Amino acid sequence: MSMTHDRPMPMTPPGQMTPLRWVAWLTIITVTGVLLAGLTYIWVLSAFYGPGSDQASRVGYTLKNAQRIVGDTPEAAARSVAEMVGGAALATPADPLAAAALAPLASARGQTLVYGGGAATADTLAASTLAALPNSRVVVLASRQEPAYALPAAFAAAHFRVPVVYADQNSLPAGLREALTGKTVLVAAPERLIPASLLGGLQVERVARDDLYQHAVLWARYRHGEFGWGLEKGRKDAYANFVLANPADPAFAAAALPLAYKGNYGPLIYTARDTLPPVVDQYFWYFSPDFFDRPSDGPFMDVRVVGPSTSVGYVPQARSDFALETHPYRDQVQGMSGLAVLGWAWVFVALAGAIWALFAIPARIPDAGFYPRLYWPLAIFVLGPVGLIAFIASYQGRMVNRTQRMPVFVRPPWARAVSATIMGMSVGMALMIAVMDLLMLNGMPLFTWLEFTPLFWLGSPMAALMWLLMVGLAILLSTFLFMGPMLAEMNRKPYWQGVKLAFPSVAISMVAASVGMFALVWWWQNWALPDMASAELWLWPTVFWWAAVMGFLTALIPNYWLVRLGRKQGGM
Repeated sequence: MSMTHDRPMPMTPPGQMTPLRWVAWLTIITVTGVLLAGLTYIWVLSAFYGPGSDQASRVGYTLKNAQRIVGDTPEAAARSVAEMVGGAALATPADPLAAAALAPLASARGQTLVYGGGAATADTLAASTLAALPNSRVVVLASRQEPAYALPAAFAAAHFRVPVVYADQNSLPAGLREALTGKTVLVAAPERLIPASLLGGLQVERVARDDLYQHAVLWARYRHGEFGWGLEKGRKDAYANFVLANPADPAFAAAALPLAYKGNYGPLIYTARDTLPPVVDQYFWYFSPDFFDRPSDGPFMDVRVVGPSTSVGYVPQARSDFALETHPYRDQVQGMSGLAVLGWAWVFVALAGAIWALFAIPARIPDAGFYPRLYWPLAIFVLGPVGLIAFIASYQGRMVNRTQRMPVFVRPPWARAVSATIMGMSVGMALMIAVMDLLMLNGMPLFTWLEFTPLFWLGSPMAALMWLLMVGLAILLSTFLFMGPMLAEMNRKPYWQGVKLAFPSVAISMVAASVGMFALVWWWQNWALPDMASAELWLWPTVFWWAAVMGFLTALIPNYWLVRLGRKQGGM
């Protein structure tokens, strides 16, 4: 008789269904269905809307990103610019080089340069500006010939209040050489206009291209310490503005110099009359912005076209407007971003791994019970390659102890911690993502009745409310619908006692997982993405699938100590 009582009590065979198993099975099927529906939804939207189809008509006709400055002469354009930006006026002679020399001083004084007045020469104005800005460690050296080369540099010099001085092919005045000694001299002209032989003994950097279109783009991208626009795609400030002019008419570019330091300021870019040069077209597309939820979210880029249609035609204006139009992030008109592609590759590996585990576990690991056959495929689906690694680490080469009530896999503490973490948070993490998917259908609720109280932060959907809805619901649903039934069966106890046993384990795992998950999403939103991706966008799987991996890693920490203390076994 005693021999009979000492023998392990028989367990329900994995293939036999009970009411509690039906509850757990339906929970897994429902959660998986929600996750798959969310992923499929993105593909359906892309198929119906197509690349940029909701943008095409208004892009073609309104030209809202490229505005033409009124004025058929440089003087008229200068008056329009002055009226736009306001401020005290400072007249400059109708000479592009004189305007370029005086613009840094006007910027330093907060004045608006107005092209077409006064009689001072360019060298005189350059000398006065150099004397007025003695603390500048950088000086722009331009050529007296071909002023179109000087103006892209002059726009940067005006904004950063750096003097502009002039030389020619044959000489550099002794007084100017002395003034430049000890400063960084940025040469804004090609070798044929200012030879290197003239610059011996000076600290020189040549920032110039023979091609004027490339020359202007170079100055838009250039950065030297604290000087220069540095307009590159990777910068944190997502907004950029440009002035578009024809290098054959440099006086119009000079008339727009106040737009280098007032209003929506930005660098000077050159264009041909009838077409946007390829280097400029590519640069503008390089800055092509994308929105996450609505076109009104921005960011927005502006181009100020200076000169009549005989100088800058409507084709380059329209082309620059189209290139800088804001597009939906899900296709960016051309396709998914690299980060989104990487995220979707992760998803496809996860889906393939989950399908493989669904059939491999009963075929190759017959000692795995009913519940591991459910939660391991789901864990691999949520965690992707990390889930596959965890699965292999938990079962590859592990011995099985069959002397207890149920088969127990013999693992080292770290592998038991991995298995225990998967058991405790796999369903809960999938539920967190599924809850977020469902909430995104109508947006996060926002309670306003807590405003103007010390608890105002509880009304923010990005703070406590989001955590409560995602993590709280995931803990309760996982406890009542999966972990509770599983522990009740494992310990041969009634359902409610199984729920009591499951709740602490699920709560610890899910709270720890939420720390990693929310921390990564917070970092991503504040430092890597201009706005949070929503559920219909290509980037959605990248954010939440990788956040799930971070949640798994943080949940490992308490689960490891629970295993070491004997509170969790990790042998399933």
